[in-house]
Amino acid sequence: MAKILINCLDYINESMAGPAIRSWEFATQLSKNHEVVVISPNKTNLKSKSFILKEYSTKTFAEEVRSADFLISQTVRPKVAKLARKYNTRIILDAYDPIIIEALESNSEEDYGLRVALNKILLLEQSSSFCFADSVICASEKQRDLWFGVLSAMNKITPAMYDQDNSLRNLIDVVPFGLSSTPPSNAKSNILNKKFGIKETDFVLLWGGGIWNWFDPLTLIEAVAAVQDKLPIKLVFMGIDHPNKNIPRMPMVKKAVDRAKELGVLDDSVFFNEGWVPYKQRQEFLKSADVGVSMHFDHLETRFSFRTRILDYIWAELPIIATQGDSFAEIIEEQQLGEVVKYTDKKSIVEAILKLASDKKYYSETKKNLHSFQEKFYWEECVKPIENMIDYWSNNSPEKRVGVNAVSVNLTNLYRAQKIVSKKLAKRLLKIKR
Repeated sequence: MAKILINCLDYINESMAGPAIRSWEFATQLSKNHEVVVISPNKTNLKSKSFILKEYSTKTFAEEVRSADFLISQTVRPKVAKLARKYNTRIILDAYDPIIIEALESNSEEDYGLRVALNKILLLEQSSSFCFADSVICASEKQRDLWFGVLSAMNKITPAMYDQDNSLRNLIDVVPFGLSSTPPSNAKSNILNKKFGIKETDFVLLWGGGIWNWFDPLTLIEAVAAVQDKLPIKLVFMGIDHPNKNIPRMPMVKKAVDRAKELGVLDDSVFFNEGWVPYKQRQEFLKSADVGVSMHFDHLETRFSFRTRILDYIWAELPIIATQGDSFAEIIEEQQLGEVVKYTDKKSIVEAILKLASDKKYYSETKKNLHSFQEKFYWEECVKPIENMIDYWSNNSPEKRVGVNAVSVNLTNLYRAQKIVSKKLAKRLLKIKR
């Protein structure tokens, strides 16, 4: 048994975004074999019978690192790394969200000079994290290839490491976002009727998460407007406000609402749910829908993304309509979990909607495929690579650490770069979904 500290950078509450959900589920599964503590930025009313939740403070964090055998975190800054080295705490970097790539798009409308400054900050933060990590986890094989490039450039892939593990799975492995092995309730919820007046006879498309700048709700709204005369169709956006109140709405939210208004479908065929649905209540929306949708643009972010909302669709056995280009699009096509459409192609989205709505046999077969495919993404399965890393490093004494001093990175530049922008402006700019 090891003692594990999970450093959650996002708010843990009844309403949670991906990073907080991931930390919660990691803790739930890992606590079956280990002692687990989760630290988050906020004080929460949530409680767990299997692990301990604590609010972050410098003192609390230092005390927990001191007693922990392993630290799991999305970032590893120099002070944290120094503390971990002092107490021989192994570091597992959770690189499931390529933030530096995501930021290129999420901040694309900011002043260019500030974008350059922020990019430098994030690049140095990424360098710091990979420099000090003993192991790395990511969400897909495509991400693993990306991070292999980073690790290789930093001389972290050494003959010594290769001789110990020529698969390098103990250095970096895939831990996707998961889903619960407990299925959602079979009871059909009437929440959409209560909130929006949607009828049981309506064909409901569900957008199961936030509206970020790299997503394409616009073409989807246009497709719904184009098909509403042929089909009693409704599109519901499940949440438009991030559960972390410090993160403002992205510009794409307004663009989506404005497009729905222009087409005359707002609050008629297209509905935006204010706020964010609590994690444990999301199944009410999922079980009230007929199809889960995920649309994005042809961006760099798309190539290395892992759309966590799609896991909820698989969990609820909702046939999926998704845009091409990311790792999930390949899975949807291979496993026949729904329809993959072209970038910004209204016609292909319309065809996908009509096919799933009209072909009952195809729809039923798709649901069966979703049910069969679920097991691969159960959280119990997802965390196994972390267990393997814990076993591996538990059998390597601190003197046998590989690659700790192999990288020479001037990490003081991290703090110099942060001075490029004022503290107030940096605080605003760094409000990126983690």
